[in-house]
Amino acid sequence: MKFPHFKKFPPQTLRTFSLNVQALERHRTTGAVLKCKTCTSTQEEKERVAAAAKAGTNTNGNDETFKCASCKESLPLARFNRNQLSKKDKARCRKCVENAVQEEERNRKSSKHDKLEEIKTKIKEMDSKGNVQERLKYESQLSALEAEHVTGLKPIVMGAGRGSWRNRGGRGGGRGRGSSKK
Repeated sequence: MKFPHFKKFPPQTLRTFSLNVQALERHRTTGAVLKCKTCTSTQEEKERVAAAAKAGTNTNGNDETFKCASCKESLPLARFNRNQLSKKDKARCRKCVENAVQEEERNRKSSKHDKLEEIKTKIKEMDSKGNVQERLKYESQLSALEAEHVTGLKPIVMGAGRGSWRNRGGRGGGRGRGSSKK
């Protein structure tokens, strides 16, 4: 997939954009503005705070409580999202869900950094051993990870190529051909 409209951005600024397929398609077809990752995350945070405030004021005289699966506290229903309440025994309060989202983001960033460092050490190791094939393998993995970091898009593994669906089942095994045995 080529992105001709990104030619005007230097690579370091591309890293700051949240590049999902729907946003790119909307930008391509309608000219909608692309948002950077910080703007996207602050907007999501504002929406979560607004939803929590709305739920906190909208009690409807309901004094029912529910137990959070993470913090084990009995909290009023207003402290839970609707989809969390549908999980019954596994429901988590909004605060625990928010903490889990932040922890997941920290883990994702650290795991990507660790993976990059691991591949770089393997490349240095292959340099010392003189194994060109293994070095090429790790160099391609490194370039794929760096490209993912810059563009935000994960690499796509291509299929087996032409003929992957052909010749299955031997002779006469396709649709509408009937049996070749007599």
